[in-house]
Amino acid sequence: MNDLGGVFLRTEVKEVCGVPVVELEGEIDLSTAAVFKETVYKVIEAGKIDVVIDLTGLEFMDSTGLGVLVAALKKTSTEGGSIRLICDKRSILKVFNITGLDKVFSIYDNLQRCLDD
Repeated sequence: MNDLGGVFLRTEVKEVCGVPVVELEGEIDLSTAAVFKETVYKVIEAGKIDVVIDLTGLEFMDSTGLGVLVAALKKTSTEGGSIRLICDKRSILKVFNITGLDKVFSIYDNLQRCLDD
């Protein structure tokens, strides 16, 4: 858990059906994006190139969080992997829609649908 002036981000990595799932809780902004990036990059650098990132515990994400996601996608794509997202919050989905990143990422409303695809 990272708590910076009232803004916090908790990250946890679990393995589900052989796929790493990065669970996030809190907010991703300029003050917490580095923690998010470090967590995701550790997973990728451990050789896991198909990664699920669970955004359902997020209350807020700004463009810095999107930047980390795009960088992680580029990193896994060059190895033939992918980043899939789980998101069920309208406010966070809106950020993907506005930026057009909903066309770039595979976004699911729950983990089971994501793993079944």
